[in-house]
Amino acid sequence: MDKKILLGLLDDQDVKKKILELVDGKQEVQSEEKIFPTNETILYEQTKKLFSPEETDDLTEKIFRLEEENRDLQEKLRTKISAEISLGRQAKELEKNLETLRGEYFKLKKSLAQAEQLSMTLRDDVKIWKQHAENERRRANSLQRELDGTQEKISALEKSVGELNAQLEMSFARGRELFKKYQGVGSHARQLLQGVFTRENNFMSFICGGAQTDSLETIWDVLRECLMSGRNQDAEILREIFEYCLELVNASKKQASYSLLPVRVGDRFDSDFHSEAPGSRAQGKISAVWLPGYRNDYNGRVFRKSVVQVS
Repeated sequence: MDKKILLGLLDDQDVKKKILELVDGKQEVQSEEKIFPTNETILYEQTKKLFSPEETDDLTEKIFRLEEENRDLQEKLRTKISAEISLGRQAKELEKNLETLRGEYFKLKKSLAQAEQLSMTLRDDVKIWKQHAENERRRANSLQRELDGTQEKISALEKSVGELNAQLEMSFARGRELFKKYQGVGSHARQLLQGVFTRENNFMSFICGGAQTDSLETIWDVLRECLMSGRNQDAEILREIFEYCLELVNASKKQASYSLLPVRVGDRFDSDFHSEAPGSRAQGKISAVWLPGYRNDYNGRVFRKSVVQVS
């Protein structure tokens, strides 16, 4: 065995103690500096004097075993240190990862807070839009009811228009007949009616002129003038035209507004509704009706009084 290795092992406390026990089992060690000088040569020589060859071999074997154990312990220590270094590196890596995860956690936490805030905002918006949708639904229902009511009115109006068209067809047929008769009225009466029938030979002008409210008074006055002057044929045609024009005026309104005054033979004369024909008495009963007057049924206004014979 190498001397230096042996001397190195002699520095081990356990080895020193074992040597001392072998030298003197009952003698106590007084001082380490006294037994083991620091000089390696003196220590080696002293060791040879203390032990016999057999004891030296035995001690050498024990020292060898201790050296083996020491190497094993050092190997284990190195392994342990290497493992601790590796664990330290792993710990640092884990700590770094933990710090990264901590940063990501705070980011996620912030994102979650923002998402919650956005969710609250969206919930409020949803409530508003639900209320808006409910209001629009109610409005749509209201409009649908109005539309249904309007549709009913349109249907009723279309029915009325259809009836009116049918009446107009009949009226226009009657109007064409009267238009032809009007061509036979005397020139004097036609001259007086130029303001009503502006184009004598035009049927449409005849219809449009006769359908005016103001035209009724003019036609009635010309009719009365024909009666008073004895132009009975013209008066008869104008009477039919007046009654036809009265129908045209009423047809142009939602409800009939004008009507002939009711007058019969035998009625007592009433100056509010009657005017005397030539040769009539001032009072008495009606003996003949020359020309019925007409009025506005809504306000009761009498536009023309009936011309009657009183006797």
